[in-house]
Amino acid sequence: MPFNYPGLSAITYWIIGLIATIMLFASVLFHELCHSIVARKYGLPIARITLFFFGGVSEMTEEPQDPNVELKMAAAGPVSSLLLAAIFGIAYYSTSSLQMPPQINAPLEYGFWINTFLAGFNLLPGFPMDGGRILRASLWLWRKDLVGATKIAARIGVWLAYLMIAIGILLTFVGLWPTGIWLVFIGFFLKNGAESSLRHTLINKALLGISIEDIMTKDVKTLEPDISIDHFVNEYLLQYRHEVYPVLKDGKILGLASIQDAKQIPKDHWKITSVKDITRPSEKIVMVRPDREAIDALMKMSKHDVGQILVVVDGDLLGIVTHSDILQVIKAKTELNL
Repeated sequence: MPFNYPGLSAITYWIIGLIATIMLFASVLFHELCHSIVARKYGLPIARITLFFFGGVSEMTEEPQDPNVELKMAAAGPVSSLLLAAIFGIAYYSTSSLQMPPQINAPLEYGFWINTFLAGFNLLPGFPMDGGRILRASLWLWRKDLVGATKIAARIGVWLAYLMIAIGILLTFVGLWPTGIWLVFIGFFLKNGAESSLRHTLINKALLGISIEDIMTKDVKTLEPDISIDHFVNEYLLQYRHEVYPVLKDGKILGLASIQDAKQIPKDHWKITSVKDITRPSEKIVMVRPDREAIDALMKMSKHDVGQILVVVDGDLLGIVTHSDILQVIKAKTELNL
């Protein structure tokens, strides 16, 4: 701002900077809202929109199953940014013609340039940016292969990330270190995003059409709440070697008991301490219905940071699904290219 609008007071620059910052985050939010509106129009749930240091992201709980939907959803972001750029550009031209003060002109000019940059940057063909998603959707339409299209788009995203990192390092050495460091950070962010998005797509493809009922363990070893921890350790943990066991009383789920819970009790107290004393209450247990998709179970495990999930209908325990159960399915289908 001092370079483009010299001679102003420090407080004026701070005011302009504050207004510009608000406009930046509002522009990013509008960009992500447009993604979300299109996604929800086609039945894709959006859990939340997160704004962070490098921009924003709309968190989808499901991936598009139609390339045309992804194409429209990805294009919505850059189009929205170009629309804002046009609005700010027209406003800036009007206020400049009327010779309005810098407190008005400067933020409007910034709004024009930042939204033009957001549109252009997001159109770079690096997955998972909008341009990368447009590229993936186009390849998907052409080749009828989601995984293959994702691999190509992700690979380009990684190459683009390495290019940004290299340019950033070069700029840092020639003295333009603020821009250089910024590009290095964005490059690493893009690389991680491309690799994690590819993994997410492979997982979704592997679990597509598989219900929880298909992979759950139906013969679940359960505990009575009144047995001792010593009995629990010797007859369950050492014999069956599962880490977590549901605790039931007259068919009602009371909670879970695990090897970690047993470790909290001194060994010399195991014979006089019952399982109910270490049981985690049922309201803290993650549950799911058997007719839900396996990907739902995986996402719930990730969200609640647990390694297993109980399969329950109307309070009745039907089975249990563990993280390893899901990983085995993913591994088998990936290796067999199914």
